[in-house]
Amino acid sequence: MPDFLSGVRVLDITGALAGPYCTTILSDLGAEVVKVEPVEGDSLRRRLVGEEQVPLPFDLIHRNKRSIAVDIKTDRGRDIVRSLATRSDVLVENFRVGALARQGLSYDDLKGDCPDLVYCSISGFGQFGPMRDAKGIDLVAQAYGGLLSVTGSTSGERAKAGYPIGDLGTGMWGAIGVLAALSRARAGHGGAHIDVSLADTIAGWSLWEVADFVGTGEAPGPLGTAHRLTAPYEAFTCGDDAVLVIGATERSWKDLCAVLGIDLAGDARFEGEYARFVHREELAALLQARFATAPRDSWIDRLRAAGVPCGPVNDIPQMLDDAQYAAREMFPSDVARFGHRRIVNTPLIADGAPRARRRAPVVGEDTVVLLEEIGLDGAAIEVLRHDHVVGG
Repeated sequence: MPDFLSGVRVLDITGALAGPYCTTILSDLGAEVVKVEPVEGDSLRRRLVGEEQVPLPFDLIHRNKRSIAVDIKTDRGRDIVRSLATRSDVLVENFRVGALARQGLSYDDLKGDCPDLVYCSISGFGQFGPMRDAKGIDLVAQAYGGLLSVTGSTSGERAKAGYPIGDLGTGMWGAIGVLAALSRARAGHGGAHIDVSLADTIAGWSLWEVADFVGTGEAPGPLGTAHRLTAPYEAFTCGDDAVLVIGATERSWKDLCAVLGIDLAGDARFEGEYARFVHREELAALLQARFATAPRDSWIDRLRAAGVPCGPVNDIPQMLDDAQYAAREMFPSDVARFGHRRIVNTPLIADGAPRARRRAPVVGEDTVVLLEEIGLDGAAIEVLRHDHVVGG
């Protein structure tokens, strides 16, 4: 069977994380992705880590792709991008709002020659609205979209999400929009301009918190690891100082009590999910006293056997070495193939999703081949190189 996006070409004019993550998802689904980067290389290539000072952040987010290095601030560079766009099904960009329009490379500039082009713009606050020109980054989006107000300890200390979920989530929404628009374009109804933003992504995930506010009239605050609407649903420290999480809904409440050896059947404070949520601090104290009497793994074994949702709090090394993730090839280790001993795979497994396949390109690695594909000969390419319009 062909890959899901076999035959789809994506032109990637992105930087940082949200845009590249969008195109990585598409590449892992089988699309051919051509990354357009400056002659000196994407700025993320200069973010080096480890003793060997390698550009791991860039390499992990740009696997599978081809690279053309071109200066789009020049007339000839812009002409190259336009030619590449006419040979593409999708274009993804995450410049400041209006930046590509000033270069003559906006959706409106290209759609005349590319009527079926799916053009995805990723930004901090979107292509319109009073905040359109404000610079948005992941932390700003988490704050603006309310997430920072409900994340952290119950004592009120704020904390952002440990992963850059504004960037990653917006990349996912961009990919979803592209896939939907591609379906319409392939049905003969023309291209589309997809507009996704970090601020909208964070706000779009506020379902429980909005429900809480509308229902109670009170602004939700941080709950630590607790749930917004039910209890017990949080983390506990066990006798060996290791931490687990449980989520005991009404269905598994009695099973939890049986495993812990506590009888709360006659306690009105804990009769029903909402009552347990209202009295969650008292309940947590009771459960914590029991969990402290035995090691974490023994509790997890007993809770899983009883059907109570639970799991360990893994750190990153533990996650990378986890047998479940190994079985699903979430963190493949193949230096010859990827250039590094670990990468992070796309969590979509199907016979049409090839996932991570090869290393990230060096800057401008495919410049010559791609220029030849749009009709330039060797002499013309050498002139462009001499004039620093292209690199590689």
